[in-house]
Amino acid sequence: MMRRPVAPMFRGQAPRTLDRAARAARLPPVRVTRKGQGLQDVIVGICRFSFLGRCDWAGTAGQGAGAPELLAQRGALLYAPERLERRFAAFETLCLPSVKAQTDGDFRFWLLTSPEMPRPWLERLRDLCAGVPQIRLIVSDKRETVNALREPLREAAEAAGRPVIQFRVDDDDAFSRHHVARIHRHARRFADLPAFAISYPQGLVMGSYQGEPISYWRAHQPFLGAGAAVRMRGPGRCIYAYNHFQLPKHFPAFTDVGGLGYVQTRWDEGDSVATIVARFPKWFQQLDPAEFQRELAEDFPFLQGIDLGFVERKGAA
Repeated sequence: MMRRPVAPMFRGQAPRTLDRAARAARLPPVRVTRKGQGLQDVIVGICRFSFLGRCDWAGTAGQGAGAPELLAQRGALLYAPERLERRFAAFETLCLPSVKAQTDGDFRFWLLTSPEMPRPWLERLRDLCAGVPQIRLIVSDKRETVNALREPLREAAEAAGRPVIQFRVDDDDAFSRHHVARIHRHARRFADLPAFAISYPQGLVMGSYQGEPISYWRAHQPFLGAGAAVRMRGPGRCIYAYNHFQLPKHFPAFTDVGGLGYVQTRWDEGDSVATIVARFPKWFQQLDPAEFQRELAEDFPFLQGIDLGFVERKGAA
C-alpha cells in the first residue's frame, strides 16, 4: 500500500498543502512566522453595557431597533440612576475581575455602549476600562449590535489573517479565569475548521427577586450566553447575529464540561426571555452559601468572600 508523501515544511512560507486546504475552507492562506509556526488565534470577548438598541431582552423582542418610541422607553429604563448603580456594581464585582484574572492574557475585550449614556456614568466606565490593557470601550450610535461591531471585527480579522474567535458575556456575569486559555486550547484542535462554536455549560447561578435572600445554584446550561464562543465564517459577522442557544444549529459545536464556565446572575435587573420563562429551573441544583463558596475555588477564586449583596433589591421585600 502506497503512503502519501508528507509535505515538507519551508522556512518563511506556508506549505502548499495548507494553502490549498485554506482555500477550500474559504479562509485566507495560513500565515507563518519566521520560525515556521502559524500565527496564534485572536480572541475577542464582547460585552454590551447598557447598549441602546435591539438585544435579547423581552421588551425588544420582534421590534425595530430604531423605533423612536422604543428608544425613548428603553433609554429611560437603561439609564435610570438606580439601575445604572446596580449594573456598575455587578460589572465591577463580577465581569471586570474576570477580565483581570485570566490566566492567559492574550485576548481582547470589547465593551459596547451608546452615546446616550449620561456623561458621569460614561466617564466612570472609561475610568474602569483605562487600567486594563485588554479592554476597548466602543461607543456607537448604531442600533443593532451586529452593525456596531461590523467594522471593528473586520479590522481585527484583517490584522489576524482570518475571522477572530469571539465570546460573549453580560456585564452582570463572571467567566472562569481559565476561559481564554481553554478557548486557545480548543482553537488549536479545531484549526482545520472554517467555523465552530464552543460552550462551557457547567456553571454557577446566584439570584434574588423582589428583595428575597440570595439563592445559590449549580447548573448545566449548554450554549448559555455567558462565555459562549464562536468563529464566524465571515470576518465582519458578529456572535450576536445568532441566538446563543441556536449556535449548534449553524456551526460544528463542542461543549466542554471540564471545570465551571460562568457565574450567572438572575435578578430584577435582568429581562431576558429565558429568565422570565423560568427564573430558577427545576434542574438547577441548589447550594447553601458555604457550598457555593467552595465551588468558586478553582475557576473563580477572585469571588470568594466578596460581598454579593448588590444582587438583592433593597427595600423590595
